[in-house]
Amino acid sequence: MQGGPSGIGYGLKYQARCISDVQADTDHTSFITGTLSLKEENEVHLIRLSSGGTELVCEGLFSHPNEIWDLASCPFDQRIFSTVFFTGESYGAAVWQIPELYGQLNSPQLECIAPLDAHVGKINCVLWWPSGRHDKLISIDEENIVLWSLDCSKKSARVGYQWKDYFVF
Repeated sequence: MQGGPSGIGYGLKYQARCISDVQADTDHTSFITGTLSLKEENEVHLIRLSSGGTELVCEGLFSHPNEIWDLASCPFDQRIFSTVFFTGESYGAAVWQIPELYGQLNSPQLECIAPLDAHVGKINCVLWWPSGRHDKLISIDEENIVLWSLDCSKKSARVGYQWKDYFVF
């Protein structure tokens, strides 16, 4: 979408609750966003700011099976991100990989690298280790914090440590 004197806009087919900068993309200003619709198939959009800085361009559009409530990009690989989602019955989280794009608008499907399935309650967010090339993530639900070790080559994530009933208010 074109930008004007009031800024740059980008339209989505459905409502979105979250957007994240793609931290590992050091060559472009990039973002990912995910939609939330219980009745329709949801989408993840990979968006880049044009080289002239005047428009946002969709570099990839991918189907996501569930309502996306939160997402976060991996700080060391621009093709990897996590989502927190709602299936209509329960909350879940997973780590995904964007396929090679080659400039296609309707790119192949996202690949689920690993489900983050140690939670029993509503998952609030997933946070990546903030810097460097680390394999650690933290997921947080209403009563627990879970530290994960991610192995992208084996497409798995294992619980490294879990703090139960951590939150006391």
